[in-house]
Amino acid sequence: MVNVPAKAIPQVQSTEGKDLWSLESGRYINLVPRHDLPETNNPHLWAAMQHLQDRQRLVKGVLKGQGGLGNDQPIGPAYFDHSPDIPQRELDLDKAKYHFQKSGIGSSPIEVIAAEVGPGAVDQCLFMQREGKKIGMNFDVKQVTTDGYWGAVWLKAPICVATWNMRPTANIMLTLAFQGDAAWNETRWKSEKFDKTLVEVRGVTDPAKRKQMYHDLQMDVHENCGMSLPAHLNYVDGVSSKVKGLTHVPLNNFGGAESPVTMWRDDA
Repeated sequence: MVNVPAKAIPQVQSTEGKDLWSLESGRYINLVPRHDLPETNNPHLWAAMQHLQDRQRLVKGVLKGQGGLGNDQPIGPAYFDHSPDIPQRELDLDKAKYHFQKSGIGSSPIEVIAAEVGPGAVDQCLFMQREGKKIGMNFDVKQVTTDGYWGAVWLKAPICVATWNMRPTANIMLTLAFQGDAAWNETRWKSEKFDKTLVEVRGVTDPAKRKQMYHDLQMDVHENCGMSLPAHLNYVDGVSSKVKGLTHVPLNNFGGAESPVTMWRDDA
């Protein structure tokens, strides 16, 4: 079973002859406000959304611990070039209220399009909506089907949810989704400094310099891109206990989608 639902994990774990394979990954869910539309090109809106994310509840309650806290940038601990030096952003109603008041939005409804594109994708919106009500922020969460979502909603709606699988390197991930002219740059955030560093770091062999450059890239996204990334997701699969050969490549289900050549049945 691919992507065992969090609520079903205890049932799988308690069933004789069934195992749970869980692998920490850089896979993530996020909320995407577009920079190229007047209604969402508002840094104070982005900051308020980020400070309304109940990350602890999402990871512990919704994902049942099968994931880790996100910090509004894509390079989590599963990546070699992850920077642990960025302060963790937490649920903070005072900061959210400050930015909400600075945003000038008032009581106007803020439409967010949500679909179950990944574990917790809709919950992150509902949690934000709940916390937003406490400070007078009016999120209008519209849930839609996943059918046609990536063609009809993603890259088109002013604010929507998304989910990303981990890539082999931090540079590939940042290039695909955050480089200024990338086709999948979902927020349309552009930074000449970011793009320049992203290219230059590919040729850096000095470990200390490389580490600092990747820290700077991650901090730039964390501070300036505006997306909310509340959680990284484990790959969680259910298998018969007769199945062996799990690899630990955190790029896809069953240890990195390598099952055809690494897995076997042990029926003896």
